[in-house]
Amino acid sequence: MFDKKLIWIVCCLVAFFSAPASAIYLGNLTFSMPAKSSMVTRYVVNNNKEARVYRVMLRSIDKPGEDEVNMRPKDGEILYSPRQITLQPGEGDFFKFHYHGPEDDKERYYRVYFQEIPAQNRTTHRAENSAVSMMPVIVMQTILVVRPRKINFRWEYDKMGSVIKNTGNTWFKLLLKPHCDATEEESDAWYMRPGDVLRQDSVRQAENIFIIYNEKFIKVTNTCI
Repeated sequence: MFDKKLIWIVCCLVAFFSAPASAIYLGNLTFSMPAKSSMVTRYVVNNNKEARVYRVMLRSIDKPGEDEVNMRPKDGEILYSPRQITLQPGEGDFFKFHYHGPEDDKERYYRVYFQEIPAQNRTTHRAENSAVSMMPVIVMQTILVVRPRKINFRWEYDKMGSVIKNTGNTWFKLLLKPHCDATEEESDAWYMRPGDVLRQDSVRQAENIFIIYNEKFIKVTNTCI
């Protein structure tokens, strides 16, 4: 999506970018489970010229970022199905994620690992005529956000102080348009978790400011006629 200043950092591949066209395709690498839903799906597409096997692993994390702490989820808190999918070239299918954890006002984050494995081993031969089995595996990391079951969606905007704060308990995307005709690609984007504060001159200078929450655009300012 954007090659911009991102608050959330994903290892191996940068979060919120699309997957390479020559391998597994997942779309955006951050996805959310709505507050009123206990299930979310991810559509996986095999963009290779040969069959691939896809598997999922996940870890619970305190918050996305360089210094995140990850741990094994509590038993039964977050489940997924199926365990494995085999896709032919061009085929796609869904992994389903089910949340059975606490229904409180806390947002929860999970790092989800999608593995892409060739359907058959590749074999290479050493000089001494011994064969070695090779199975190149591509692992793409994504972030699953389970929004609080009890949502408190709020923010604060201080134009003179050039500050925008996420004062609620769930994340949103902030879009700053430098001029009225600016496209999303020309704008600055931040992904703001609960408690995050953005303090920059661009907040005061932006012609348009939008918050994107649950796929809806919410106007914070609009100085364009």
